Amino acid sequence: MQAKRFRVQNFRNIDDSGWITLDQVTAFVGRNESGKTTLLKALHKFNPATTEPYDAMREFPRDRYMRDFVSGGSKGCDWPVCSVAFDVDGELKVEITTVLSPDQTPPTEVIATRYYDGSITFAYEPALVEQPLSPEPILAGLKAFASGARRIKASAPDQEEATAATRNALAQWATQWQEQLKGNSDLRHDAGATALTKLKTEAEGKSSPQTADLVEALHEAIQPILDAAKTGPILPKLDELIETALPVLIYFENYGVLDSAIYLPRFLEDLQREPNNPRLRTINAMFKHVALDAKDIADLGAEDARVQRQSNQQPNAETVAKDQRRKEERAIRLNSASNDISTRFSDWWSQRRHKIRYHADGDYFRIWVADDRRPDVEIELEARSKGFQWFLSFYLVFLVESEEGHKDAILLLDEPGMNLHPTAQHELLAFFERLAEKNQLIYTTHSPFLVDGEHIYRVRPVTEDNTGHSRISADTWPKDRETIFPLQAAAGYAMLRGLFQHKKNVLVEGMSDYYYLHALNQQCRAKGLAALPDDIYITPCGGTKLVGHLAALFLGQDVRPLILLDSDEAGRVRRDALLKELYLGQDSHIVMLDDALEQPGIPVEIEDILGEDVVMPILNPLLSKALILSEHAGKVASLPDRIKASAKEKGIDLPDGWKTTVARQLVSSWAQQGTVLPDAVLKKAENCWRRLKFDPPVRALPIQI
Repeated sequence: MQAKRFRVQNFRNIDDSGWITLDQVTAFVGRNESGKTTLLKALHKFNPATTEPYDAMREFPRDRYMRDFVSGGSKGCDWPVCSVAFDVDGELKVEITTVLSPDQTPPTEVIATRYYDGSITFAYEPALVEQPLSPEPILAGLKAFASGARRIKASAPDQEEATAATRNALAQWATQWQEQLKGNSDLRHDAGATALTKLKTEAEGKSSPQTADLVEALHEAIQPILDAAKTGPILPKLDELIETALPVLIYFENYGVLDSAIYLPRFLEDLQREPNNPRLRTINAMFKHVALDAKDIADLGAEDARVQRQSNQQPNAETVAKDQRRKEERAIRLNSASNDISTRFSDWWSQRRHKIRYHADGDYFRIWVADDRRPDVEIELEARSKGFQWFLSFYLVFLVESEEGHKDAILLLDEPGMNLHPTAQHELLAFFERLAEKNQLIYTTHSPFLVDGEHIYRVRPVTEDNTGHSRISADTWPKDRETIFPLQAAAGYAMLRGLFQHKKNVLVEGMSDYYYLHALNQQCRAKGLAALPDDIYITPCGGTKLVGHLAALFLGQDVRPLILLDSDEAGRVRRDALLKELYLGQDSHIVMLDDALEQPGIPVEIEDILGEDVVMPILNPLLSKALILSEHAGKVASLPDRIKASAKEKGIDLPDGWKTTVARQLVSSWAQQGTVLPDAVLKKAENCWRRLKFDPPVRALPIQI
């Protein structure tokens, strides 16, 4: 089950977070004490891998605890804490179909809500209504039975009196059952099944050559209702099926840095007592990762010869040979595991290449590490950097537990990688991407190096308002500078990496251009259409006026980027200025959107690639009322200008940053739902890619001073 969004209510400093959309990787970004950890904790307790119930006394909002929870006489079941909306598809949808009746449409989404008392409720989309099991078909069958009974003919004249008594008894029996069943509007329960079973048995007892057809017809009316009554209510069964299928949530806060010196007997004893201890958990993951068993390693180190000598016995040759064989076996296993961990870890950690060696001496197990700068010098793991120790521990726990113990779980990481160097933090993002191939992942951070500048739409800023309550910016960027700083820094860092690595760059005006072009490029590539090469990086400039400033930064590094500009008035003015200054004689390196879309001379902005049918359904929910574009709102104007003109005409205020907000929501929904855009839209995007050419290699001309 894929989590699409979640909502936290009545938890610590969150009264109501509102619905927060989730991607396969989602980052909550905010300063300290903003409420990031609170969100993760509330979500974790929704369905934790190990039992951890909500505690109203400690977690219900303190300023409302007496007024709402205590004085109001509330019960835990009255207060929802966390709701999660899941997609329903695949094998689960097939299972659901077997539970539902044929006339019911299987849901595509289920919203599960957990309450303070631990209870859980489910809501389905499309909504599922439990239809009452009406007795009407059976009442009609009994009526027909009574009517037919009154018409039974005597087999002989002298049998008329007995036949009349039979007619009367059968009709009276059917009428009594009619009266009994009329009071039941719903037979979908155990009592209903018991009553119908009794009716069916009694009907069988009424069978004779004269009543056989009547009894058979009544059985045909009873049987389907009886089967449904025995099945019982459908919704509780469906709720049970969904609850069983809910993914568990694994919360990682204390990863337990790996010990480099381990006394095996003590470790095995402690592991039995405290399997969830962070330190023991990490050591255990280390052994599992390379298919070692700590007990086997300990047992292979046993020396029978020493035991015999301690008992004043002289060990024989056979005992010595067995001891030697076991030690050789242990050495070979550890050597194999050392090669394995060194190779596999190097695929993830690229700061340096390391050689990790596992070594056992008697009951002691140690970890030695050498690197490519001093390959012949091994030092203890605890003498390596804190960042290296953390990442190795993190790597082992996550890779082992997500693969073995928590496959398909949702992983929650609270402030991961804070001990890592910034470049290593950035590489952690690649680790997250690979983990997310099998597990949905949510993490918190305030480090700009743990914000993926190429997937800003995955970020959910978390702020604290003036009352001390957390606010999650689901649709717009917050104004709080401390919160937005990591996002700005991440975008800047992504740009600078491209700048100093001399990557091919395309400068665009704003974030909406950045979002749309990235998403359109991915869709074109997925469909086998023309797309931008992987070595081209799109850089948003924060507005038309700043395009020249950023272009100058690139030129200072001997790189001349392409520039893609809207073909509105501001874009044409900026193009003319650039051609006079930085791009003199380099006309081909400034691409106007109207030319790229083969609509020369027409004002065009990036939204025109999509069209109003795609943009307006996302924009309208952000407005005070629905906006319909006016017929005369400038048909030759760009779509954003038509939107502005129509909004002004109808007295509707467009929110600040509406273009970026719409772009974020659209791109995020495409990624979550696997939306494939119409061919007409992707055709326009293809035309754009064909104009953004870097052949021959683009190098800047020397700047004349």
